Amino acid sequence: MTSLVGTPPPRAQAGRSPFDSPALLVALILVALFGLYDPRTLAPVFDGLRLPDTDDMMRLVGVRDLLAGQGWFDAVQHRMLPPAGIASHWSRLIDLPIAGLVLAFTPILGRAAAEAAAAATWPALLFLLYGALAGFGMRRLFGWRVALLVLFVAPQTAVFLNVFRFGRIDHHNAQLCAVLAIALALADPARRMRRGLLAGAVAGLSLAIGLETLPVIAAAGLLVLADWLRQGDRAAGLLAGYGAGLFGASLLLFGVQTAPSLWTVPACDALSPPWLLLAAGAAAIGGAALLAERRSMGGPARCALTALVGAGMALGFLRIAPSCLAGPFAGMDDLVRSAWLDQVDEMRTFPQFLRGEPDVALPNIMPILVAALYAAVMAVRERTPDRRRFFVVVAALIVPGALIALGQARGMYVAGAFVPLLGAVALDRAIAGLRMPGSGLHRLALVLLAMAMLSKAWAVLTAQPARLLSPAAIGAQSVPASNWRTCTAPAAYAALDRLTPGLVLSSIDLGPALLLMTHHAVVAAPYHRNLVGMRAAIEASAGSEDTLRRITRQRGADYLMLCTAALDRAKPGGPEPFATDLARGAVPAPDWLTPVTDLPGGSALRVWRIRRD
Repeated sequence: MTSLVGTPPPRAQAGRSPFDSPALLVALILVALFGLYDPRTLAPVFDGLRLPDTDDMMRLVGVRDLLAGQGWFDAVQHRMLPPAGIASHWSRLIDLPIAGLVLAFTPILGRAAAEAAAAATWPALLFLLYGALAGFGMRRLFGWRVALLVLFVAPQTAVFLNVFRFGRIDHHNAQLCAVLAIALALADPARRMRRGLLAGAVAGLSLAIGLETLPVIAAAGLLVLADWLRQGDRAAGLLAGYGAGLFGASLLLFGVQTAPSLWTVPACDALSPPWLLLAAGAAAIGGAALLAERRSMGGPARCALTALVGAGMALGFLRIAPSCLAGPFAGMDDLVRSAWLDQVDEMRTFPQFLRGEPDVALPNIMPILVAALYAAVMAVRERTPDRRRFFVVVAALIVPGALIALGQARGMYVAGAFVPLLGAVALDRAIAGLRMPGSGLHRLALVLLAMAMLSKAWAVLTAQPARLLSPAAIGAQSVPASNWRTCTAPAAYAALDRLTPGLVLSSIDLGPALLLMTHHAVVAAPYHRNLVGMRAAIEASAGSEDTLRRITRQRGADYLMLCTAALDRAKPGGPEPFATDLARGAVPAPDWLTPVTDLPGGSALRVWRIRRD
């Protein structure tokens, strides 16, 4: 009888399986990929650039600005809360390839269609990159069938249905590819320095793109450090390579994408001096490892060196950026935190999702939790050295992400990178187990283990498979998906674009659509650096007429825009907000607001010109 998680007996003992045919697996992969890349899902992208998420819209706005001549180091979105604008913490390293695709498609399709084509092509190219990395890595360790099964499992998982579908151009998909590359590079039982250099360089690239992968990068660093503390000289090269690659790539890319005037300015939400200090500490520990190797230092000396360098890193970090210990949202006022940040899906906890939306919580989070547990068990039970090293590395990287996902759903993005790998291994062993002698209960357990890593299986279990088949997973916007589509209908924004350019006060989540589909400026958009604008939008939408008028005067707004599909509701026992009654027509427009009547019939948008006098 085979072990539930251990290595099965040779397949020759089980006879030939239909799944030993590459042609069958390729056919299954094509069917699975159709669920991710259904050509019909291209229509919204080409129809008025209806991208899936506010972050995707904001990314394309930044790409447009770059192509229009905005400076490489000018990270300010000048149409958000003008005249000063809001400095973005996003990396130009993602803007650049998307801009290249737009330029390549423009002579063939024209600029508008070229932008849509680039938004559709970029996530598909990154999925190809993920598939190539995973395929080659898993084939070496587990054979061709597992390599192909990765491509079958990936389109069945919620994270991939979310971040690799047409139009997803923010940066989460690039981060998934980066953490996969880090894991595969470190899964080297020989612990060679060049593998460490590669892993560290990719980790530096990932940090330059965004700090979301910081827990995984730290976990990878702790893994190679633990290797060295335990094994000494044998692991010194891998640690030295990882530290050198991380610091070198981080420092280089920081200089490439950051204006020289900001080189000494700490930022808690982007690659900056405090994070470079930690990368430098990793390089210092790597150098200490090489020194210890030359002098044949024992375990106590290695621990002492590690403690000394670690203390220096901690003291330096506390000196230059103590506020960053509270995370990227330190300093956010209570109103914005409670009314916006705490309502964003990515910030919600697994229990919150489970209580309110089990059809979202189970397909998104449970495959990650099952995969993390499977990786941890296999790291202990696997006996083949190369495979055991793989499971050790993957367990070290997926477990932190899974724990974060329990407290904040955004942790699922980086942890989700490993689910297809583990799901493919489990599915391969379930296929082999079906033809092995043994109890039917054992075979059933193998199949259920593999199925538990498929989000669509959980979706079927919760009786709402259409939610993932569409696909619709956890997104960045806080308004429901149906309301989001209603409030961003292209025809209404085309009418808005014909109005005289001005500053629009609207709800927070509609800011990116206004920036992308019109030439207007906005007071607010869902980005944590835009605290002043977000507070103004929250107060305006939830307050009285006097509050609304005060906000429009303070911000110098020219237009007020509301969407009837996404309005604030009255607090228990309190009156309806004035903006809500105004949008529904329950109260007449005051004399300082003039309705705009040029919108198409049936539009959910309501727009007024604001009289400054």
